[in-house]
Amino acid sequence: MKAKAEEYAEYYKNHLINECLPFWDRCIDQECGGYFTCYDREGNLTDSNKYVWFQGRQVYTYSLLYNRIEKRQEWLDKAYHGYQFLVEHCYAGNGRWNLRLDRAGNVLVGTIAIYADLHCIQGIAEFMTATQGVLEEGMQILRDSYDVLEKNMFDPFFKEIFENTWSEKFIWHDMYLTALSVAEVCTPILGENRTKRLIDESLEKILYWFTRDEYQVVLEAVQRDNTPDLSDPQGRFVNPGHMVESMWFCLDTNRRLKNSEYQKKIINVIDWAYEIGYDMEYNGIYAFVDVEGGKPLQPLDWYEECNCAWNDKVWWPNSEALCAFAMAYADTGEERFGEMFEKQHRFCRDHFYDPEYGEWYSFLNRDGSVKSPEKGSKWKCAFHVLRALVFTYEAMQRADQREKAIEHYTKQ
Repeated sequence: MKAKAEEYAEYYKNHLINECLPFWDRCIDQECGGYFTCYDREGNLTDSNKYVWFQGRQVYTYSLLYNRIEKRQEWLDKAYHGYQFLVEHCYAGNGRWNLRLDRAGNVLVGTIAIYADLHCIQGIAEFMTATQGVLEEGMQILRDSYDVLEKNMFDPFFKEIFENTWSEKFIWHDMYLTALSVAEVCTPILGENRTKRLIDESLEKILYWFTRDEYQVVLEAVQRDNTPDLSDPQGRFVNPGHMVESMWFCLDTNRRLKNSEYQKKIINVIDWAYEIGYDMEYNGIYAFVDVEGGKPLQPLDWYEECNCAWNDKVWWPNSEALCAFAMAYADTGEERFGEMFEKQHRFCRDHFYDPEYGEWYSFLNRDGSVKSPEKGSKWKCAFHVLRALVFTYEAMQRADQREKAIEHYTKQ
């Protein structure tokens, strides 16, 4: 890399704490509890509904900051504020979680989405780790929810994935990558023996089902017999953002497991993601591509709803790429990953970050111009960007230790 990892570590800690996080100071709903998540560029509230997976995600974010950046009481207090709303209003009982509430906490959409379950478990688990599990009600809800989640993840006939997402034909990559991340977050508080089964299953599906060596991609959908179907537009769909996000989750888990076969495969996939998903002309990660690269036959529903073109630049794939490239460099020391990271760093700094109002824009056009300046919506909250900044900071700290060790011993 042209700059030292130590400089990037300092940059990302400052970018996180002073340039992005303050935008979300306004998110606390002091009257009704929970968090507001929908804001325009300047920070004006655009929707007061409580999207439950975002309530869980923001409990996770504030707890993560407390656990991994600094033991600031204000962050733990904000996490506790969201935790109270989660257990009082979002929890539906019997290990399941509602999907959407109004501002006051009345249920608008109930238990139709495993993604709400996943992210509420994630938030509760990170908060329980921060508080050392002293809240027995929270621990019991966590244990019950995790048990139900694991049962449903292994049930091929469980259909409450997300609105109309279950398929008799396909299984979906994003469900398993999210499950891997959530199970890993649960490991410190529930124990490795409790989370091992879901972690092993998620790694198996990600690395040996969705990852296709013959195409050098990670498919978003494979058939239930572990075969691809490229005759179906859904079977050809590749999400470069999920490729890099999934791989840094695998790297993070494998730092604990130390499986050399996994490590080699993960590093290869990050290379593939860069080859198929990176815009070599304008920089940044494409929103979605075909299995052979370029424009896919058709977008999935989310992209149509967001009016997102295949070559637009979206906040979350680009923040996840930043983190994945940083981790790959930190874990391997290979210069090509340092170069990928620095390219992505410059693109995100120059185009996604809003120096006037803080935080990142939601959507950019291919050339990096702003397409949608909103900072929060029913799809974007204080999660992807802030989480990526935390783990990028940590990766640059590890890279700094490597660089200093090399410098020290080469002088001997």
